[in-house]
Amino acid sequence: MSKNSKDLTRILISLIFLAYGIDGFIAALQSLADFNIAGVLACALGVLMFITGILGLCRKNKVCRILGVIICVLSAAQFVMGLLGLSFGTQLLVQALLAWIYFDVN
Repeated sequence: MSKNSKDLTRILISLIFLAYGIDGFIAALQSLADFNIAGVLACALGVLMFITGILGLCRKNKVCRILGVIICVLSAAQFVMGLLGLSFGTQLLVQALLAWIYFDVN
């Protein structure tokens, strides 16, 4: 992969992470306003994706690689737990795969 295509991929995935993260960030703020700590913890992955998206646009590559691995592991774990509960969380699978690609291009 050339440097330009890696940069473009990094920027696009950062924007996708921001989009996913905004939902998680808004849900976390709503849970915090309702004093629902369990809801905040459930939205932690979205908040982590939001932070990773911002740092990715700021070219903090080493930090983004670490956060990409964490996001990949957490998303994959939630996906597997969903499968055990007989539900197929496509969005979690997509998040895990995007984090894997993000780790690879950084």
